[in-house]
Amino acid sequence: LGPAMKNNDITDFIAEGSYMGCSEVDSLFKTLGEIQSLEKLIMKGAFGGDGSLGGYIPSLAACTGMRILKLKDMGIRTHSCAALRSILPRMDALLELDLGGNSINDNCVEDLVSGLAECNNLLSLRLISNWLFDDGFDMLIQGLPASVSLLNVSDNQIALARQLPLLKFKELYLPGNKICSGGPQVIAASLANPECRLETLFLYCGNIGDQ
Repeated sequence: LGPAMKNNDITDFIAEGSYMGCSEVDSLFKTLGEIQSLEKLIMKGAFGGDGSLGGYIPSLAACTGMRILKLKDMGIRTHSCAALRSILPRMDALLELDLGGNSINDNCVEDLVSGLAECNNLLSLRLISNWLFDDGFDMLIQGLPASVSLLNVSDNQIALARQLPLLKFKELYLPGNKICSGGPQVIAASLANPECRLETLFLYCGNIGDQ
């Protein structure tokens, strides 16, 4: 498929539930890296794990017109996030980034935030079902570009155990986190702030009771 994909100005590529060996995945990423017309890439499933992906992801650096990038349930962690840090600054047209279902922790977030700092057209970031705690959440709040209006960090380990300003996003998804007893006060303080931009806030399944 490689020559056909490169010669037909492919804009969208979706691979979900694929079963590929290392050589096939390597060939696929090299081919994708040569498709400069690529605007939407969705991949979900096993594509070699974090170590291998860290070597494959730099191939996407030439895809400067990427608008939607979704890499889900792929085991992304340290090596992959370091690779993303190097290519994301080239994708200044990026609107949506979805890295749900991976193994991204607070240390990885530092690399992601660094890579996304210049993506001034980015509108949404989804990090559902990863391993983020309050420190990683704080880095996202402080470091993401002002253009980001939607942040989804559902099903992580966020507790809101200290004061965090939930002001900059219009849509914030926190379901399935382990919100501590003082978490509602953190949320209330942000909602009372006149600079708060929040329009939609999801909190279900977050340990918040009647009190």
